[in-house]
Amino acid sequence: MAVVDLERPLAVLPASRSPREGPTLEDLLSGAWEDLIAHRTATCPICHGGLEPRYGSGPSTVGGRCGECRTELS
Repeated sequence: MAVVDLERPLAVLPASRSPREGPTLEDLLSGAWEDLIAHRTATCPICHGGLEPRYGSGPSTVGGRCGECRTELS
């Protein structure tokens, strides 16, 4: 159980600093899907290698597989 010291004020980050800097996981995955759907090699969100599109029985992209770390996106 966490104990909170009610006598000491909580620290507040300055308005100019954000606790989140850089792309979110959603940004990374959405960008990868956009590339894969456009039949382009995407950047792997894990190792930054090449995420190649994978196809099902038709011409549509159903996922991607990294040639470096073998991560799959589906």
